[in-house]
Amino acid sequence: MTKERISKKIKISLRGFLGGIIGCFFLSTQPGTAQQQTAEQLRDVQEIVAIVNDSVISLFDLKQRVLLYIISSGSRQISAEQQQYINQQALQGLVDDKLKVQEAKKYDAVMSDADKNNAFADYASQFKLSPENFEQQLNKAGILKKSMLFQIEANLAWEQVVGGLLMPQVSISDDEIYSIIERIKSNKGQDEYHPREIFLLVAENSKREENRVAAHKIVEQLRKGAPFQTMAQQFSQSSTAAVGGDMGWVMKNGLWPELSNALKNMKKGEVSEPIESEDGFYILQLVEKRKVLTPSLLDTTVDLQHMFFEVSDKAQEEEIASLDQAVSKASAEIKSCENLAETGETLGAKDTGNLGTLKISDLPENLHDQLLSLEIGHATKALKEEKGFRVFVICDRKDPQVQEPDYDSIEQSLSQQRVGLMARRHLRDLRRDAIIDYR
Repeated sequence: MTKERISKKIKISLRGFLGGIIGCFFLSTQPGTAQQQTAEQLRDVQEIVAIVNDSVISLFDLKQRVLLYIISSGSRQISAEQQQYINQQALQGLVDDKLKVQEAKKYDAVMSDADKNNAFADYASQFKLSPENFEQQLNKAGILKKSMLFQIEANLAWEQVVGGLLMPQVSISDDEIYSIIERIKSNKGQDEYHPREIFLLVAENSKREENRVAAHKIVEQLRKGAPFQTMAQQFSQSSTAAVGGDMGWVMKNGLWPELSNALKNMKKGEVSEPIESEDGFYILQLVEKRKVLTPSLLDTTVDLQHMFFEVSDKAQEEEIASLDQAVSKASAEIKSCENLAETGETLGAKDTGNLGTLKISDLPENLHDQLLSLEIGHATKALKEEKGFRVFVICDRKDPQVQEPDYDSIEQSLSQQRVGLMARRHLRDLRRDAIIDYR
């Protein structure tokens, strides 16, 4: 059976299986007795949709992966077109995962239960849930923990293939590293980017248009609010997928021109259109931008304390305005962080506390200018929040320091770039050499 027929078959099978999202991302299944659901699962387990070399993918596996993709995208409504696209991506993802695990086993790689459960806990933390609560929510959505653990196992397996098989093949000379260090110094003041990536590999040119459509669909979901890091873990076929697509800091001339040109015109947090290359399609998100070897004021670190003043749900506009004025007047008189808890209690603050040391760039943009202009011991104006007003007080400040390029960091960055390219091409070769029977 062709992939197109499988997609149609799954589309019909999933009709009535997909329901509304629980909360902001969890799916609910159609009503039915436990006996009916168990019988359906048994049929799905027994029905084979593909065989990758000698490894079986069942209809149940595919349904589970579809649900995981929908959770990752955060979609509340799934159109027929989106469902078909997700079905295709889920099937391809399962095929790739089978290939990754098979390749790792050739070299006796071991993915321990402890490693898999630690990665599961990390994934749960992205949704601000404990592993136990995350498993419960998955179960409510009809997803078994073992389905996600298989995907995690594939990622861990690929990390071992990349680290054990491909990384030793990377050769970087001292001359290359020192040349890059000199280039960084000569590029002082030029733009440097911190991007995330999602990479869709094109294994066969005949499937290029299909991958193009998939890339546009992912961009559409990201711009609707789907978390980039989670989407990268689910969809990206780059070695950076395990870390949510994080590429670290890269200079403009350290990227392909197509990628650097896209980043040049992007704003912080923005997602690019799909960028086509010979090997596939890139989707980028700009995390941060800075100047090479040039300190940025936003990298200033501050020790902050805060005071929160609650506003009653029944408060009238005049009362809110009066509280705003009173809090702002009181905050203007603060000249020290000493005894701030007592000061807050005297002023009627509901809560006071120490926020620790933070970079100004990690704080909301509406705070940047105020914090940069304040002296140590002084407070911001009252900032309106949903349930009241908050005041921030600077207790200490450290100016940003320029990090000079060093041998080890350059070697690591260059190695990651090269092994990433090798990993993508190795997976492409595994696909081409595999015997894949779509049923």
